[in-house]
This record gives sequence, structure tokens and C-alpha cells, in this order.
Amino acid sequence: MSIAILFCCTCMSVPLMHLVPLVQDRGYAPDEASSVIFIMLLVAIAGRIAFGKLADIIGALPAYMTATAWMTLMVYGFMQVRALEVFYIYAVIYGFGYAGVMTGVLLSIRMLIAPSMRASALGIVTMFGWFGHAIGGYSGGLLYDLTGDYLAAYALAAASGVVNLFVVATLLKKSRDPEELFAQA
Repeated sequence: MSIAILFCCTCMSVPLMHLVPLVQDRGYAPDEASSVIFIMLLVAIAGRIAFGKLADIIGALPAYMTATAWMTLMVYGFMQVRALEVFYIYAVIYGFGYAGVMTGVLLSIRMLIAPSMRASALGIVTMFGWFGHAIGGYSGGLLYDLTGDYLAAYALAAASGVVNLFVVATLLKKSRDPEELFAQA
């Protein structure tokens, strides 16, 4: 789960830290650019609740995988947007899905980890999430500095999301046999 969250948060952090500068690079004022991420984060509240309900229906790991697939499939799409109105629409759709990731992570830890180890596991997985945010934020800025645009940064985000999906798919496959999971813990 720590490996999954490392790559998941690397993917997530690029638009969280670089969406406003991307919108500004498209020619919009700082207040317009910041309103895009504001809308994205506002919609994320509903996404967190919805993906919690989805986890109740289909399970924690499948809900987490759905949210990370949503985020991964859409993250690179920010590079195609030019009009402010489209940024708003895209931010609403992206924000709803990406928000389910953290809900899925918390519920997946609960499902994957034996009760006696959950508290420490949550701390460890969260630490790897912060590492992922640092990697994505820093590398997004570094790639921008090296290339002069965000193309490589958002490509890195998408690639990180794909690695995360592979890891989550592996966890999902192993979670079909809970005894095997707990024996490894």
C-alpha cells in the first residue's frame, strides 16, 4: 500500500501544485487561475463522500482503484485545455474523481491490515503519501524549469498513476484471499 500511495500522490500532486501556474501560462490572471483549483477542491468534498459510499457498495480497494483510474486517465487532459470555462468544467470532473483517492486509501488500509497493526500502518502509508506529494511537486517544477512548459510534468503524473494502478491491481488480486494478506503482514 505504501508503494501504491507513493505513486498515487506523485500523480495527484502535480495538478494540486501546478494547476494554477498552468492556467496562468494559458494567459489568465492569478485570481482566475486560483478560482479553477478552488472549484476543483470544493467539488472534491462531494467526491470524498461519494467514493465512501461507493466503497460501501463495491469494497474499499475497488473504490480506491476506481478513483485512481479516474485521476490517472484525466490528469494529462489538463494539458489539452485552453479556455477558462473548459478549465472550470474539467476541474469539476477531475476534482470529483481524484477526491475519492484518499477515502479509498483509508478504507483500504482498514481492509488490508490486521487490526493490531492498523495505527502504525496508517502512519507509514501516510508518510509515503507525503513523499509522493514532495516528489510530484518538486519534479513538476523541475521539469517545468528544464522544458519551459508543463507537458513533461503532467506526463510524469500520468505515468505515476499507471504504476499506482498496477500496484493496486496486485493488491486487489491478493485481497481475494485475506488469509494470505494477513499472513504476510
